[in-house]
Amino acid sequence: MTEPSPPNPSPGPEPDRTEDQGAVGQAAARRLSMQATMPPAEVPGVRVERFLGAGAFGQVWIGRDLNTGRGVAVKFYLHRSGVNWSLLSREVKNLVQLSANRHVVQVLEVGWDADPPYYVMELVEGGSLEEMLLQRGRLPVSEAVEMFQKICVGLNHCHGKGVLHCDVKPANILLAADNEPKLADFGQSRMSHDQTPAMGTLFYMAPEQADLNSTPDSRWDVYAAGALLYRMLAGNAPHRDQSLLSQLDTAGSLPGRLARYREAIAAAPSAVDALSRRGIDRPLRRILEKTLAVEPKKRYANMQQVLGDLKRREDKQRRRPLMLLGIVGPILLLLATCVFAMRSINRATESATTALRTEAFGSNQLAARFAAQTLETEIERYFQLTERESKRDAFEELLRETLDDPVMKSSLEEIASSETPAAALEKADVRDAILDSPVRHRLNDYLDSRLQIYTSEQGLTTHRQRLASLFVVDSSGTIFSIAYGRHVAREQNSAGRNYAYRAYFNGDRDFSPEELPISSVSPLQRTHLSSAFRSTATGLWKIAISTPVRLDPKTQPGKVDAVFVATINLGDFELLRENGAAPNGRSGSQVAVLVEARQGKLRGTVLQHPLMDEQQRQGATLSEERYQVASELVDALLEGGDVDYRDPMASAPGGESYAGQWIAAMQPVTLPEAPSQIAALNDTEASASSSSTDSDNDTESNAKATFTPKRSTDLLVLVQYRLSEVLGPVGQLRSSLFREGIAAIASILLVMFGLWWVVRRIGDDDSSGGQLGGDESEKTPNDVETMTVA
Repeated sequence: MTEPSPPNPSPGPEPDRTEDQGAVGQAAARRLSMQATMPPAEVPGVRVERFLGAGAFGQVWIGRDLNTGRGVAVKFYLHRSGVNWSLLSREVKNLVQLSANRHVVQVLEVGWDADPPYYVMELVEGGSLEEMLLQRGRLPVSEAVEMFQKICVGLNHCHGKGVLHCDVKPANILLAADNEPKLADFGQSRMSHDQTPAMGTLFYMAPEQADLNSTPDSRWDVYAAGALLYRMLAGNAPHRDQSLLSQLDTAGSLPGRLARYREAIAAAPSAVDALSRRGIDRPLRRILEKTLAVEPKKRYANMQQVLGDLKRREDKQRRRPLMLLGIVGPILLLLATCVFAMRSINRATESATTALRTEAFGSNQLAARFAAQTLETEIERYFQLTERESKRDAFEELLRETLDDPVMKSSLEEIASSETPAAALEKADVRDAILDSPVRHRLNDYLDSRLQIYTSEQGLTTHRQRLASLFVVDSSGTIFSIAYGRHVAREQNSAGRNYAYRAYFNGDRDFSPEELPISSVSPLQRTHLSSAFRSTATGLWKIAISTPVRLDPKTQPGKVDAVFVATINLGDFELLRENGAAPNGRSGSQVAVLVEARQGKLRGTVLQHPLMDEQQRQGATLSEERYQVASELVDALLEGGDVDYRDPMASAPGGESYAGQWIAAMQPVTLPEAPSQIAALNDTEASASSSSTDSDNDTESNAKATFTPKRSTDLLVLVQYRLSEVLGPVGQLRSSLFREGIAAIASILLVMFGLWWVVRRIGDDDSSGGQLGGDESEKTPNDVETMTVA
C-alpha cells in the first residue's frame, strides 16, 4: 500500500509534500481516525475489512478483492477542501500508467466520481525500506546492490514512460513479502517535459533540485537513487550530520533553507571518500561517486546508464572466478612444479653432498693417518738425533771433564743435598759457582756450536730437524749446562737449578710437584718424549726428548751419569711448517693441528695451530688463553665419527678465517721403542767422528737404529678440511639450478600475466559502453522519453 507514508527519518521540517492541510485539518483527521470503525463508503467488488491508518487527506483501509481474493489497499479522500485535485489526479494517472512494472506499486481501480473519491491499489505488506533500515542499520553490500538495482529498474521504467519520481527516499520504497522493492508515493512526480519544480526530501534531493525555480530532470532521480544506495551501505544519508541540520533549522524561510542546503552540499567533501567498508569494490565506488556527483554534468544522465554500469560490474564479478582461476590455476601449477623441482634439487644436492662428504671424510682420515705416521717418523729422527748427540766423543769428553772438576762436583753435590728443588733455589752462591765455572763454559760453548747446526739456515739444509735448546742434567736433576736458541739473561738462565720433578729427567708422563724430594727421584733409563709444556718466554708449546748418558757402560752398566735433553717447538716439526698457509692470507683448505691427548683439564688443548705461527711471525702470542676441543668431541673423532667440526681457534684474535664448518679426522701419535742396535749406533758414530773431526757434516744416514712404533704419546694429530671447499661444486650447481629456475619462473609469470592482461582488455572492450556511463551522460531530460524499458 502507499498510504499513510512512514514519517521522514530526517529531523526538522522537510519539503516532501506540496500541500499542507494545516493544524486544524490534522487534528480533525486524528479525531476521524480514532473514530473510524466503519469504512467511509462501499467499494464495488471489494470487501473493506479493517482500518489501517489516516493521513492528511483521508483514510486507508485494507480490503480484499471479491473476484480474485487478493489483498488490496483502499485510499479514501475525505477532506476535499485541502486537496489539490490537479496534483492528486496526476499522481493517480501516473500510477495507473506505471502499473505494468512489478517494481512500481500498482493501481487496480479508481473511483474518482464516488463520494468520497478513492482509488484501490495493491497491498504491500512488507513495510517500507525506511523501516527496514531503522531496524537493521545498514545492509550487506550484495543485498544493498541488489535492492538498488531493482529500484533503478523501476525508475528506469518510470523514465521510459516519461515520468520523473522526484522524491525517491527509503520511506517511498515499499517492500513486498519477498523484500521486492516497489516505488510508491508519486505525489511529487513530474512528466519529463514539465517545467514545474518539485520538492524532494533533504539529503536525498539533488542540490540543483533544491530550488523553487528548478526544472525537473532525470538526474534528480539518479542522485536520489545514489543517496538511497549510500544509506543502505553506510547506515545514514550522505552529508547528513547534526551541524548541517542545525544550520537548516536556523535558515528561516523555505528558500533560505534550500539555498543553505545547496551551499552545504557543494562545499562538503565527497561523501563516498569517507565511506570505508569492506566489500565495496572500485566499480561500485565509481558508481556511487557518479550518482552523487554535485555537478549534474558529471552525474549519470539517466537510470539506463546506471543499470549499464551495474551490469558491467556484475559481468566482471561473474568473470572474476574464471579470471582468478586463469591466474591462480597456472600459479598453483607453477608452484607445484616448483615444489617438486625444489624437492628434486634438494634430494640431488643431499645425495651429492653425502657422497662428497663421505669421500672427503675418508680422504681426510687417510691424511690424518699419514700425518700421524709422518710425525712419528720425525719424532724417531729426533730420538736418533738426541742419542747421536749424546754419544759424540767430544761431548762425552767435555762432560767427563766437567763432572770431574772439583768445583763443579762439589757444587752439584751441594744442590743435590737439598731436600726439594724449591729449597735448592736458596743456594744462590752455589749456583753462581756453577755459572762461573770455566769448565762449564767450555761445555756450554760446545752445546752452543751444536745447537747452531739445528738453527742456522746452513745447518738446516743438511739436518732437517730444528731444535729450540740443548742442555745437560746431572744424575740428581740439576741443569749445569744449557744452550738457548736466543740470548738469555743470567737471571733467567736455568743452569744451577734443580728440575728433578720434570718428566724429561725422571721419565714420568707428567711433571711431578716441585715439592718432590730430590733424593726420591732417579734419572730415566731410556730415551723419553716428555708431555707438551708451554714456554714461559714465547708462549709456544714445546716437547723435550731426553736420553740417559752413561760414561762407563762396561764397568758401571746401570749408572746414569747425566741426562742429555733437546727441546723442540711443536711448530718446528717439518709436518707443521707453513701449515695451512694460503697465498691470499686466508687459511688454507686443509690444515694439520696438534692436540693434547692426556685426560684431565688439559685434554683437547690445541698445542700447535697455523694461527699460532702467524701470531709468532707478527710478534704476538696467544699464551694468555687456552683453546680446546671438547673432550667428548675428541672421543668421537678418535672413534672415527664424521662430525661437524668447528675450529676453536676461530674465536682467537685474528682467527676469523678459521670460522665455519670443517671435516675433521684425528689420529694418535705413537713412539718408537728403544733402539735395537745401540751398539751399531755407537760404532757408526765413532766411525763418523774419525772421518771428520767434530765437523758439522753429520747426516741422518749415520747409525739409523731400528725403532718399533708401539708406545702411545700425549699427542693427537687432527687434520681438518674446510667443508665449504668440499661442497663448493654442489653449491655452485645448486645456485646455477636456482638461477635457471628463477629465470624460467619469471618468464612463465611474465607470459601468463601478459596473456591475462590481453584477455582482460578484450573483456573490457566487449562490455557495452566501455567506460562508466559512456557518452550518454550528455543526453538531455527529453531524451529519456525515447528510451526502452530495462
